[in-house]
Parts: sequence; structure tokens; C-alpha cells
Amino acid sequence: MSKSIYDINPAGDIICTYTDPDRETLRSTPTSVPPAKAILYAFLPAGYPHSVTIDYLPYQTYDSLQAFASSISSLLANRAVLEGLGVGDSSSSPTGALILKITGDTISRIATILFAHRMGQAIEPECKFYRFLADIFNDSAQFLDLLTPALPYFPKLGVIVAAGVLRSLCGVAANASKASLSAHFALTGNLAELNAKEASQETVVSLLGMLVGSLVVRMVEDKQVVWGLMMVLAAVHLAMNYRAVRCVQMRSLNRQRATIVFREWLEHNAILTPEQVALRESILRQGRGNLASKTGEYTGFCEFGTYGDVMGWSPRGYHRYDLETGGYFMGIWHRAGNFYMRVALKEGAGSPLSAWFDAVHHAYHFDSALKDGLQSHYENEMPLGYVSEDQKRGVFEALAAAGWDLASNQLETRLPIRVRVDGKRGDVKKVAPSEKDPALLLGQEVKHD
Repeated sequence: MSKSIYDINPAGDIICTYTDPDRETLRSTPTSVPPAKAILYAFLPAGYPHSVTIDYLPYQTYDSLQAFASSISSLLANRAVLEGLGVGDSSSSPTGALILKITGDTISRIATILFAHRMGQAIEPECKFYRFLADIFNDSAQFLDLLTPALPYFPKLGVIVAAGVLRSLCGVAANASKASLSAHFALTGNLAELNAKEASQETVVSLLGMLVGSLVVRMVEDKQVVWGLMMVLAAVHLAMNYRAVRCVQMRSLNRQRATIVFREWLEHNAILTPEQVALRESILRQGRGNLASKTGEYTGFCEFGTYGDVMGWSPRGYHRYDLETGGYFMGIWHRAGNFYMRVALKEGAGSPLSAWFDAVHHAYHFDSALKDGLQSHYENEMPLGYVSEDQKRGVFEALAAAGWDLASNQLETRLPIRVRVDGKRGDVKKVAPSEKDPALLLGQEVKHD
């Protein structure tokens, strides 16, 4: 009795069929692949679509479209730069053009180092924001390039330097955020191959962009038309980039996504999936630490910091309240409808997710807590900012089941600092548990001014 044996790829597609599998009579029949499909496979990761996340193809589609628009606009900008440097002008000095170039490159490289040092830690948690911001930097630099032919020497030097700095910021933000996004897309340890295929895609798109751009550059000479065309290309470029990052469904919890998830649980006792949060997530606004009370009457900001940031900051005119738990110190400052919160995690506290949950919970109940006064509210009523550890554990288990990656620390956008506590604090006061739910204050300590 004959039988058939198949070679299959990770997607389950048959790539070769073997009949009569005896060594002497073995016959193989490779599966034919249409030419168009074979060409497409050359630009997609092996095992697609099972080797990447579901949002990979939409992101790459929009990313290719924005790269195409950027390739055309970059040719128009480069032509303006060459004109500004004196190409085609016999009265221009090659030495002067070289000095302009050297000065711009030098300062832009210094800007690269400074930006990477200052913002490098924040790019991965906020990779969608910085991916979009990178193209804002790039388009701004191209518009500055258009100004160079009409400017005298020293203003031209300033514009060239500014454009170079913006391109440097674009390079750091784009490369770092792309690395984070690629790690998100890769599901089977295929990060290197995914990056290689993305480079192939960018090569083809850039070639097409240069071909079309070459025709555009030859046809468009009028300055007003160039400016109008640049505005259209920049609008398309940013719109496609915005759609690209909107497609991404990150599984890690940064401050904005964690706030959205925790607020949904507080309001509706429901757990959102990464896909649902991606639809609500803001790219440029309302993120990165912004919190609000249930009604929105009180709005503020929360961030992680050092013990000195929590205990040593005393802005004038703000009411202050400090509290301490087994895992962190927290400071709350409020005035009128505004508040600030700072959290200093203790050594050995582990993930900051629990502290952020408490911060969101505190802010959610500020409608009553701030009107009563934080000290009297927490002394005379159950501290509504807390839930029991068992409740939080249940929430985190539900988050993991919904597809969230809780092991990745995406909440801290600077170097993680922990507070080492030696001995006992004499000014810490235990708060009496509520008779209704004693578990809510289990292990919690609150300190008053």
C-alpha cells in the first residue's frame, strides 16, 4: 500500500510531496508556486503569517507608503540644499560650502549623542510615539532645507545646523523605535530575518521613490510649486506613518496603556485586550503619565522617581500628602483641580505595575478624596486608593490571560532607581483597617505631614 509524505513550512503549506517513500522508488513532487507569490515571499519573513504578529502586514504596508512619499520629498529638499551650498553658482566658494557642511555634521553628531543619552530609556516604552515623532523631525528638516537657497551665509549656516540636528534626532528616534517594533512583531525568534526582510522592502520602496522623484525634480522648478508639493508629500508622509503606528497592538504595558486598562477595570470590571487598547491609545496626546479622577474634574500627572523626588519636593501653594507601602513611597500634591503624584520604588519591589495600579486607583477616587482633604479622608474613611493584594493578583492574572506581557517593565522611562531602607521609620503611622473590608489595608502604611 502506497502512502504519501509531505514537507511543510511553518504556515502548514505543502512544499514537497513524496510518493512511494521507499529509498529505491522514492519520487518527489515540489509544489509549484506562482511567480507573483514567489516574489512576494522574498520580502516577507519565512513562515509568514505565523511567524509574525497579526499587525505586521498593516504596519509594513503603511510604512512602505510613507517611505515612498519621503523618498520623493527628500530629493526636492536635497536639491535645495545643493543650491544653497552654491552648486551651479560660479561665484560660490567651495571652501565656504565645505565649512557649512562640516559645521552642520559636527553639531548634528553631538545632538545624536545628547538625545540618545537623555531620551534613550524612554524610546522603547513609548516606541509608537517616537516612531511618529521621528518623521515629524524629518519633515521639519526638509522644510528647513528649502529655505537655504534664499538665505545669506550666516542665517544659512543656522538653518543647515538646525536641519542637521533634526535629522540626527530623527535617526535616533526612528532606529530605536523600529528595533522595539521589530521585537514586537517577531514571534519565533526571527528578529534578525525580520529586520533583513524589512531592509529589502525599504530598498525597493526607496528605488521606486527615487525613480518617481527624479521625474518630479526634472518637471518641478517653480519655488511655489515646490513648496506646495512638499506640503502635500509631508501630509501624506505623516498620515501614512500615523496609520502605521495606529495599527500596532503592543502587548507591553507602558504608562498610558496601563492607565487605560486599569481605568476600564475600575469603571466596568472588565479587562481589555491589546487590540482593544490599541484603538483607544493616543499617539501624541493624553499619555505618558496623565491621570484623572472618575469625573475628570481633577487631572494630573504621575511619574517614578527617587526618594528625594518624593520627600524633598514642596511646590508652593500645593497641599501635600505622603504615604508608604511595603513596596514604595508615594507623594501626592494638589491645588484646585490639579494634582501631581510621584512614586519611589523600594529595593526588591519588583515590577512597578502594582504601584502604578495604586496610583491610577488613587486618582480615580480623587473626586471625593481631594474635596474632603486627603489627610481627613484617609484618616476617617476607607482609603479608596487601595485594593487587596489578592484583588490585584486576580487583575494581573486576567491581564496575562488577555495577552499582556507583564514581565516587561515599560512603565519607567528613565534609569530605574530603587530606595534602600535601613532600620525602621519612626514617623510612619498605621491606618486602622475598614470594618467593611479589612483586607483592603493589609500591609499598608500611611505617613502624614
